[in-house]
Amino acid sequence: MLGKFNRAYFNGNNPFHKKVDFKEDIIVRLIFIAASLAIVVSLAILYTLVSGSIDFFLSPKVNILEFFFGIRWTPSGTDPSFGLLPLLSGTTLVAGGSIIIATPLGVGAAIYLTQFANKKASSLAKPIIELLAGIPSIVYGFFALIVISPIIREYFGATYFNAASAIIVMSVMILPIIVSVSDDSMRAVPRELKEASLAVGATKWETAIKVVMPAASSGIIASILLGLARALGETMVVALAAGSVAKLTLNPFSEVQTMTAYIAQVATGDIPPGVAVSAAFAVGLVLFAITYIINFIAGRIVLRIQNAGGTPSKNNKISKRLPSTKLNTINISSSNNLEIKKIEPEKTLKKRHKISNMGIILVGLCLVSAAIFLGFLMFSILEQGIPGISLKFLTSFPSSRPDNAGIFPVIIGSIYLVSLAMIFALPTSVGAAVYLTEFAKDNAYTRILRRLIQNLSGVPSIVFGLVGLTVFVRVFGFGTSILSGSLTLAIMIMPIIIVTTEEALKAIPKSFREAARGLGATKWQTVRHHVIPYALPGTLTGSILALSRAIGETAPILFIASVFAKTAPDSIFDGFLALPITIFYWTRHPKLEFQNLAASSILILLAILFTMNLLAIIIRQRSQANRDW
Repeated sequence: MLGKFNRAYFNGNNPFHKKVDFKEDIIVRLIFIAASLAIVVSLAILYTLVSGSIDFFLSPKVNILEFFFGIRWTPSGTDPSFGLLPLLSGTTLVAGGSIIIATPLGVGAAIYLTQFANKKASSLAKPIIELLAGIPSIVYGFFALIVISPIIREYFGATYFNAASAIIVMSVMILPIIVSVSDDSMRAVPRELKEASLAVGATKWETAIKVVMPAASSGIIASILLGLARALGETMVVALAAGSVAKLTLNPFSEVQTMTAYIAQVATGDIPPGVAVSAAFAVGLVLFAITYIINFIAGRIVLRIQNAGGTPSKNNKISKRLPSTKLNTINISSSNNLEIKKIEPEKTLKKRHKISNMGIILVGLCLVSAAIFLGFLMFSILEQGIPGISLKFLTSFPSSRPDNAGIFPVIIGSIYLVSLAMIFALPTSVGAAVYLTEFAKDNAYTRILRRLIQNLSGVPSIVFGLVGLTVFVRVFGFGTSILSGSLTLAIMIMPIIIVTTEEALKAIPKSFREAARGLGATKWQTVRHHVIPYALPGTLTGSILALSRAIGETAPILFIASVFAKTAPDSIFDGFLALPITIFYWTRHPKLEFQNLAASSILILLAILFTMNLLAIIIRQRSQANRDW
């Protein structure tokens, strides 16, 4: 028997050598191509912005130095001027103002949730944060223009369009980003640091401020940077509320124009054809560069925290004086060594506890303010929108007469749009996630892919609109159709599905894979039959969240949707209207009746989104309850 084995081995027939499974090899190659689409999408973005910017800068009406350092932005008329500083000024005013308001509210809310909230308070607070995060930007834009702006005009003498209303609403819109990232960072602080602080007599408030916050400072800074990048790339709020007059000012009560608002103005046809339209690509390139740099820095900080396991870095030393009745000071270093020295008390114990109670109340009010804003927003939209909802409104076609206008073809267009987007995005994104998690080796190429996917998630949505216009409408010749719109939304939501699917795959225990491989299953058979099925609930949750974002997005399809499409589409090459686009145009209408119809459409959109989010929550909870590992 042994002789037969030796003869077979030396004749090249190794019985332990598995033949190549061509079917599995093809599948792995296909999911590798799916992951590599991140490079294609990134190149498409660069091609769109660079090619359009070259056409702009080659125009005889444009001076490059004037573009970057000029103080006048008047793209139309006989003597156009393309000085970017007024647009940068408006962008800085709105984004900077919103981050100034959102930072203390977001960090305060995160402190309360991580350090002081009980389970009941957390169960009430987290849905509020999730609801704020799930509300589409077009709804915030409507609220800013119709509700907040009149209050600002009445009490502060602001213009009809003003930066202040956009700042207030956008600060709440980016609040969930700061809260969630700061919350994760504070929860990652080692428990022994907090216990050591409390053990030497520090109050909970002193521990939170002098130990937890410094240890989580990198994550908090990253959350602020991510919120800033989101504010810089926001389109609908500033396009509706801030105005369309570019001027160099830092007065929040005056009308301003941001970079994204100018690109949206080009998309709506308010800018005449010519070099002024090409200017949108140059502005988009600058905006893309700014947001890329900010997202890159924030991503590096978050990655450093994750690699360090949530602990402070080696060079980060926390040395704070914590007064107590024990008369001591505690120095806490990254190695978790404690050095305690006796000192004189700076405050009495009674005064310190009084300060502690006041601090807890203040950070608790940060969450309360978010709840008040959410309640005010929902009440205002319900009050204005409920009277307009009827069977006639849901089954009628758009009309120039508000009493006859309906949203039936708009709903059908939205269903076609997001359904087709998911058909394009879901298999590609899941395949990319499977490859990166299960098959990819840690090399330069996969690291580049992960970096590109992370960067794509931070690209402003209006930039995807420019890509859709250039690549799908013009280069591929699909025109302003459902196909172009769905492809544009697909490349925008792909990073969301990839990231959530990766997290679901990583949550499957490694022992599942080892057991399957030990029984002779191939790697693909293991993934196909033992990993993907268990990760399916997480994948579905991420897909539903991506779908809810797609159905609520306005800016990416602003260049592609047709305001003249009054009937339901019959094919993927027909023009279309979607709910966010209809809300946008009705909100801008001077007649109050159409603004009321916009509020009614918002309620339909929110009902769809809340149903989808509820479905995602149910799937997530059932999957967690059914887990036996």
